[in-house]
Amino acid sequence: MISENQDISETLKELMRARDIGPQKLSSLTDVPRRFIDAILQGEFNKLPAYPYIRGYLFKISNILGADNDQLWRIYRSSAETVSSGEKDRLPINRFALKRVSPRKVVFWLLPVLVLVFLATNLNHIIGKPTIDISLPDSTQEQVIKIEGRIDPGDKLTLNEELVYTSEEGFFQKDIQLEPGLNTLRFRVERYLGRETVVIKQVFFQSPVETPKEQPNDQENSA
Repeated sequence: MISENQDISETLKELMRARDIGPQKLSSLTDVPRRFIDAILQGEFNKLPAYPYIRGYLFKISNILGADNDQLWRIYRSSAETVSSGEKDRLPINRFALKRVSPRKVVFWLLPVLVLVFLATNLNHIIGKPTIDISLPDSTQEQVIKIEGRIDPGDKLTLNEELVYTSEEGFFQKDIQLEPGLNTLRFRVERYLGRETVVIKQVFFQSPVETPKEQPNDQENSA
């Protein structure tokens, strides 16, 4: 039985040992990305997405490991908030130290220059329209296909309103199960200031037709 006095890393490791399930197998059983499971096990909460996504992942994990959904979520919240509060409890920096290191006039002129340089190099990435490259067939006889593509790092991608995670370079892969006939896939890429790009692709899935076996000729049988 798990205790709420433990942190989430210890709790998850204990539950996995009891079920003899490793990180990779747990990822396969729950569809939770392996990197997020590793981050929880190592207590690296800064590598995890927002709370609503983590709560959904933990519910999937608890169902597989036979734990209480709400209890596991409370343990995670307690662990994450303890780490965050610990970082904020540092002593404040001496507000007069900067004055002794750098003259006020240098700071006054340097700050606007840095802001202008930042805007000049990142303006398009901040307010520009996001782009997406997608690789997928127009038609297939495979019911499950792999969609591959790339967006700009930092942009957010959804496929049919489901969040798709990307690498640090913006690359993504996702397996899609098709329904017979025409399947519509709606990709939406969002940027910082709310600009978005929507791309709609359609894939036609037709199951392979089995070739009927030849029936023996009546005349050949009589012969």
